[in-house]
Amino acid sequence: MNKLPLNIQIQFFKVYINEISVADFEKWLYSKKELEQFLDNDTYFDLISLNYKDRHAKYEMGKIIDPFLDFGKFEERKLRKILTDLIDRTDDFAKSLVDTYELYCLGYLFFDNLGFGYGLKFSDEFWEYSKWENLTEEKKKERIDQIYPGLKREAELVVNWLDEEKIVPIGKTNDLGNYEYLDKRTDSEKKLRTIETIEVDENEEAPLSTTKKHKPVLTRLRHWLFG
Repeated sequence: MNKLPLNIQIQFFKVYINEISVADFEKWLYSKKELEQFLDNDTYFDLISLNYKDRHAKYEMGKIIDPFLDFGKFEERKLRKILTDLIDRTDDFAKSLVDTYELYCLGYLFFDNLGFGYGLKFSDEFWEYSKWENLTEEKKKERIDQIYPGLKREAELVVNWLDEEKIVPIGKTNDLGNYEYLDKRTDSEKKLRTIETIEVDENEEAPLSTTKKHKPVLTRLRHWLFG
């Protein structure tokens, strides 16, 4: 089955990852007459006939349109949004940082330094997202400032791997439900840096104390990995 042109696919990806609202997507859909050129009549009719005000609209839309989408490109866009949130310190910074750890656990092993060095501790501290939301803007800024220089470097590394196609998401999961991807990095690029190592590096630019409060997270991680 032929995939839709990438510029059209991107609109579906945007609504899937909440870059645009369902209402805005619906307006785009009705205005994008050229979509008819790439879909058979039944598929196009089913798509424009959906009730997009229904809370299950995205799920129902997926059953119609997903065969026409390249989910490798979808995954890449999802990953790039997370990395952009971290590098640009957007309003989704906290959510995206936690996502790096969760996605690592779901098979994206190239998120190891972001997920271990930053996302895991952040997840532990703000597992209940309301704790983050209840912080003042000043406190949020202070918390981000503590980790930002090193975190930015790690995020930019992953962006470079995507740009150079050293990491290529393929939009599939294996039998264990983990994400699959092509990994063309060198052994040096795959090197895992520990929490302590990352913090030592950051001390050169923005001191982040290696205090005892980091140890329970690291101990739990080692227990989870090695038993």
